[in-house]
Amino acid sequence: MTQPPNPITKAFRAVRRDPAVFLIEILWRWSFALIAFFLLFIAGLMLLGPLNIGPSFVSAWRSHDNSKIGIVLLTIVLRLGNRLLVALIVLPIVIALIWSLLVAAARRITVRRLSAASPLRFRAMLVLQILRAFATWMAVLLLLSAIVGAFYLATRGPRPDLVRLYTVASPLVVLIGASWLALNWYLSVGAIFGREGQSFRSAFRQARQTVGQQRSDFAGTGFVFLLLRLVLLLIVLALCGLTSRMAGTAPEALFVLAILLALAYFAISDFLYVSRMAAYLALAAAHGERDVAELLEESSRPHAG
Repeated sequence: MTQPPNPITKAFRAVRRDPAVFLIEILWRWSFALIAFFLLFIAGLMLLGPLNIGPSFVSAWRSHDNSKIGIVLLTIVLRLGNRLLVALIVLPIVIALIWSLLVAAARRITVRRLSAASPLRFRAMLVLQILRAFATWMAVLLLLSAIVGAFYLATRGPRPDLVRLYTVASPLVVLIGASWLALNWYLSVGAIFGREGQSFRSAFRQARQTVGQQRSDFAGTGFVFLLLRLVLLLIVLALCGLTSRMAGTAPEALFVLAILLALAYFAISDFLYVSRMAAYLALAAAHGERDVAELLEESSRPHAG
């Protein structure tokens, strides 16, 4: 009996054969980053421009006095008032919608190129991505609420109680983070396992069933790609540490090198992300082929009696 090909090797081979998949991933991710940065920059100019707080903030920053910096920041928040609240509500929603549109369009293209089956329709794919964005923002809000609540409980007495702070905050942070990771992962997998004609609920259920039947295979594959990204990050950090001496002699060259290293890290990370998606698709396809083979084998067996 021949051994089935390794899904990770098969994934790397599939991405190398079709480099457009990798380029599409870079295109949508980097386009989103530029759009989000532009929106944040414009929002900052619209909010802070009329206040003319540049000189006071610069002087407070240069003084290294935390109380002065805090007073300036509090003054900014009070002067912005409702405008800041509206920006904190509207801007994340706009950024989340743009992200959802871009990733939904990119996923349909990449799944179609990496898999023989037809992907989810754009509407169902978009709903899954919007749910991912909503879950992310909710996780951020819950994390902030948990940390602020823990600080409040730890500072109620005459002296700050660090034991109470860590006792309250640590399990909440772990619970919220783990719940978000699991939900986000199943939604992302549902977007690539769903097929044309399915609703987003059916795609999510199919993802849970497929992963449940091959839990160890998916966990092992995901761990390998996580390890590769950690090794890549360590290499980048090591290069940054080795070149840190350039800060005193050639700061401009160090800045350019840092930008190049960051771009290289993001590009290779995008390649690994697409390869992981291809590996998941290969695992699901191999499982489907084994099911078909088992059914054919059972049907060809002579029935007793």
